[in-house]
Amino acid sequence: MRKGQITSEETKIKIGLANKGKPNFFKGKKRGPLSEEIRKKISMAQKGISKKPFSLKHKLNLSLSSIGKPKSIEHRRKMSFYRKGRKLSEVHKMHIQLSSKRGPDNPSWRGGITSENIKIRTSIEYTIWRNGVLARDGYRCQKYGIQEKKLITHHILNFSNHPELRFAIDNGITLSEKAHKEFHKKYGRSNNTNEQLLEFLKN
Repeated sequence: MRKGQITSEETKIKIGLANKGKPNFFKGKKRGPLSEEIRKKISMAQKGISKKPFSLKHKLNLSLSSIGKPKSIEHRRKMSFYRKGRKLSEVHKMHIQLSSKRGPDNPSWRGGITSENIKIRTSIEYTIWRNGVLARDGYRCQKYGIQEKKLITHHILNFSNHPELRFAIDNGITLSEKAHKEFHKKYGRSNNTNEQLLEFLKN
């Protein structure tokens, strides 16, 4: 609102006198000592005396709403430091008890939505297969011969149509993200064959 306006010296002095004793929120420093009354108000506000206290139900709802939300390392460190030497409240104990439950007993349970496809692709067997294919191909795209950060391990015979070949290294090939998109754009995403791949690599 005051951008571009020039403040007179007289106004500056008045503002300075009015702000004496108030904390400087911009610099994090106090311009002068706070009065006893202001200190008491701040203390009461921090202790929650001047506010309506939360009910047990409200506290539990707040606690449950944070379940499943990832917290940064810095956030966890601060929480750990703050809680040192403190006794656990009943709400906190209930929170720990609920969050330790698995399956339908956990408040974050959403009916077992993880598909079989995702379970397999995040398994140890799949990781071993992927690393084996990448190592065999020298961590290079077999279409363009390039090395890049995001390489795709492509199933020659489809992952979904040939479950018995999902972890067979001979059924995998390393492609760049660009080459992988080009292959599926040309041949689709089902009933892919070795002949299609040889034709794609040749051209």
